[in-house]
Amino acid sequence: MKKKIAVFAGGWGDEYFREVVCGISEAAKKENVDVFTFVNFSIQGLNALSNEGEYNLFTLPELEEFDGIILLANSFNQEKEVDYFSEKLKHINVPAVAVEYELEPAVSLVSDNYAGMYDLARHMVEDHGARNILYIGGPQDHLENLDRLKALCDVAEKNGLYIPERNVRYGDWSRESGMRIVSEWVEEFGALPDAILCANDIMAMGACDQLEQLNFKVPEDVAVTGFDCLRAGQEFLPTIASVGHEWEAMGERAFSMLFCKMNGEEQQNVILPTCFVPAQSCGCSYEDLQKSKTFGTRRKQVNVINGLDADAHFRHIYRAVDKIDNAEDLSEALSDLFVREHQMEGENFVMCLDPEFFRIEEGDFNLSLTGYNDRAEIIGALVGGKPVPRMTMKRNEALYWLSKKIKNPMLYIVAPLSGDLKTYGFAVLTGSLRIACANQFYIWTRHTSQYLELVRRNLTISDLTRMLTKLSVTDVLTGVYNRAGCEQIAFPMLEEWRSRGGSGIIMLVDIDKMKVINDRYGHANGDLALRTVSSVLKSGLPEDWIVSRYGGDEFFVGGRVSGEEIDTEALRRSLEVRLGKEVKKRNIDIPLTISIGIAKMLPEDTVAISEYMQIADDDMYDIKQAHHLEWERRM
Repeated sequence: MKKKIAVFAGGWGDEYFREVVCGISEAAKKENVDVFTFVNFSIQGLNALSNEGEYNLFTLPELEEFDGIILLANSFNQEKEVDYFSEKLKHINVPAVAVEYELEPAVSLVSDNYAGMYDLARHMVEDHGARNILYIGGPQDHLENLDRLKALCDVAEKNGLYIPERNVRYGDWSRESGMRIVSEWVEEFGALPDAILCANDIMAMGACDQLEQLNFKVPEDVAVTGFDCLRAGQEFLPTIASVGHEWEAMGERAFSMLFCKMNGEEQQNVILPTCFVPAQSCGCSYEDLQKSKTFGTRRKQVNVINGLDADAHFRHIYRAVDKIDNAEDLSEALSDLFVREHQMEGENFVMCLDPEFFRIEEGDFNLSLTGYNDRAEIIGALVGGKPVPRMTMKRNEALYWLSKKIKNPMLYIVAPLSGDLKTYGFAVLTGSLRIACANQFYIWTRHTSQYLELVRRNLTISDLTRMLTKLSVTDVLTGVYNRAGCEQIAFPMLEEWRSRGGSGIIMLVDIDKMKVINDRYGHANGDLALRTVSSVLKSGLPEDWIVSRYGGDEFFVGGRVSGEEIDTEALRRSLEVRLGKEVKKRNIDIPLTISIGIAKMLPEDTVAISEYMQIADDDMYDIKQAHHLEWERRM
């Protein structure tokens, strides 16, 4: 029987994420273990509304259901994400490994950020003579950033230098923060430092871009270095001097440590070495770089999804769902589409929605704000490239549904589907790691969520249209159909039934002496009489018969009859008796009776509906005359 582990990660560092998860997945396959990777895209400093649906993904699974957990905690962008797992792990008996982060009670596997940065800083100070150094760091309290800054300060101290506070600036790991800090420095001092040491390659590339805009050259005017040795940095011009990790090996090691813990073996925290990789941006000559064993190191290429193909796929999804306003059509449209093309989703794929997604009477308040519904509806799915019917099941069953269909161990990537403070559901993809390249996974989740938002809008519009249509054919006072509803719904229903060889009944019901009731007892009692009679007609007749207030105090009833011949006199007496009981039950202190005219509609007849109504009206007139005489005797 396959075991399963969970990996939790922030998805912005796509190369780091891809290679670590690749290492975990390849090692797990050898041990017949499924890997469920939960990836969110929360952003540090962004407003809570935009982050809520992303963070919420981490609450989707029950952690106790896994045999082990790996946390890529350094990729989390929200403090509460770390706090969530820190608290959860204390109360469950599931082994866990934290990568690049120390998080008790998990065992940790971290890179030696200090040693790699120490070698880089020593190279810049001792080999290139850098004295005035600008450090562009990540977030101020980030552990990896603190280790890298300490290494720089220690090298400076060893060489009799000092890094003043003004030379330490904090970014957010983004290219934009590297550009901003360089611009601020030049504006403030009007000159460049000897070297700019960045806490990651992305900020280093941003710094180089900004320097170029300011007409400075790297490394001629200033040296720039990074950290992480990303492929993008090594393909940049100039190539970025950096510190390299063996991320795929780190993923393999993380799984090995976790698997040992799953088998009851004790594990200790592990620190993996890093390696300084010189490149053009640090100022080394080409001859010096050629001598370096690490210069020009390239990570293995991944077969990425072509951008144009991805764009076409998203346009096809949009066209498939842009007019959809119900669950059945959405399921059919997605199945048809994904059977034809699933280059991003993979041949084994599940999209699950909260069953409340399709109920919009309460706006978005029926959707979860935090956590997930206990039930999930599989709205689109493939197994082996073949479509799967729509179905609803327990949420956790839906999450692991694919893994029970697939015999071999597999990497499953779980994506959040959400809008601001609205959790729509989740998707489970098996398109290997191709979708993780260049943040295409994020683009997929955002596009898909936006298309679901479009479906929600369609649902709302459709519901409003139904409500307006219902209002247009409904009598406000009694709640039954009005005359328009009778003509648009009841008449066509009876005609269609008769064309199929069915019999029917048409009734006209009139409240006796309605003008007298209004004049003598007031219009409030007149309204009460109308509501009472409509209630008796709705409750005393078959459910599929149509009742409408045809005008004033007159009601129309149309019903289909099948089987035995209906006793019209018994039907009339039944309604009259029911009305009497209702009057007594409601303590109505006015004389309230009705006159009922009935016409039988037979399939062999050739008369129009209007003629049946005339027959019923004539029948009602005779009864009303007798009722009026009785009224006069009572009064």
